[in-house]
Amino acid sequence: MIKNTTSAFKISIIYFIFSLIWIYFSDSALNFIVKDSEKLQLLQTMKGWFFITISSILLYLLTKQFFLNLQKEKDKLANTNDMIEKIIENAPIIIFWKDKNGIYQGANKLFLDLMNLKYKEELLGKKDSDFNFEEKEDYISDDSYVMIKKESKLNYVETITSKNKKVIILTTSKVPLLDEYNNVIGILGVSQDITEQVKNQTQLKEQEQLLIQQSKLASMGEMIGNIAHQWRQPLSIISTSATGMKIQKELGISNTYEEIKSLICINENAQYLSDTIDDFRDYFRKSKTKDFVSLDKLFEKTLKLISTRLKNKDITIVENYIDIEFNTYEREMIQVFINIINNSIDAFENKNYDKVIFLETSKLENKIMIKIKDNAGGIEETILHRIFEPYFTTKELTQGTGIGLYMCNEIIVKHLNGNIFASNESFEYLGKQYKGSQFTIELPLS
Repeated sequence: MIKNTTSAFKISIIYFIFSLIWIYFSDSALNFIVKDSEKLQLLQTMKGWFFITISSILLYLLTKQFFLNLQKEKDKLANTNDMIEKIIENAPIIIFWKDKNGIYQGANKLFLDLMNLKYKEELLGKKDSDFNFEEKEDYISDDSYVMIKKESKLNYVETITSKNKKVIILTTSKVPLLDEYNNVIGILGVSQDITEQVKNQTQLKEQEQLLIQQSKLASMGEMIGNIAHQWRQPLSIISTSATGMKIQKELGISNTYEEIKSLICINENAQYLSDTIDDFRDYFRKSKTKDFVSLDKLFEKTLKLISTRLKNKDITIVENYIDIEFNTYEREMIQVFINIINNSIDAFENKNYDKVIFLETSKLENKIMIKIKDNAGGIEETILHRIFEPYFTTKELTQGTGIGLYMCNEIIVKHLNGNIFASNESFEYLGKQYKGSQFTIELPLS
């Protein structure tokens, strides 16, 4: 942005200097050469017309180039919007969203299939009460809970009974959509059809796959809420810039410098939206092979994905990294970090003091040591030994599934040949005494 703004400024300065030089030296030359006042007046007039002609040609070329650039930016923005729509439409999960009155505003094809609808027009503008499903009152109740409490309801199991009485089992997450004033403007939901997994859950391998899927979905609702929050500001800036340019054009008060600034602003925010989409897509793509990755980059990506939740809860991250590169499954490691940090965030509920999460890494012989610690008060000693068990949770049913830490243990121990431990630690920070939980991860470097 600085580079483009500087270029525009340079063009303006050059044009300004050219105009001054032209006026000063051409007047001086004419006054020196021509002594006859009538001829001088005629030449002055001709000189003025010549300058207007040259200026008009120059402005035409600049305006033409401006509109070419404007069209390119519009095309980029259109491509970004198309990409967003394609990602939502082709996502391997059911996605839908409603306004604060429970009226459907959009959904992808998987949701239409779930509702036995062929076209989006059959859904948009309607409520759950307009459809003939046995469970519709439950859906309405869930929406009310999320919007009234302004709390996410994550990874809970529900059913939908079709016209032929076929029961489809879903695992669903719903998050409130908030405006910049923290007012609820709607609700966003994601679901996954787990009917077949439930039928075959007696088989250990399929049960493990279900747990992995549920663990992903448990963070997916929060992720989408974060992305919705991150998109709100750049979309508003793009809309404001484009509208301002249109109004200035209509009123005839636009100028090239301001238009270039607006185009640069639109391009930067469109690029931000594109980068956010890439982050979202990369997180939910399963790592098939191990890659050499930097540990501090893993934390950077993790914190970027949950930055909105940390900000909303007013939690400070204290980092103490060393530069370590090692061979691992990148996205699975990010999932482990997100699950642990999300547990710390939940533990801060109703805490009114300064909330801090500490991230520390070190190298010990041929091992990597990773410590994630908080000052949320710690875990009850009587249950500390059970926290890695599947389905064990101390949270309310609507807030916890009991599989997040279980999956952390599965990934670290079984997939990465490491170890993970949990303990309660007492420590001092900024002159105050605190107690909190600490998760220690040991990973082999080789």
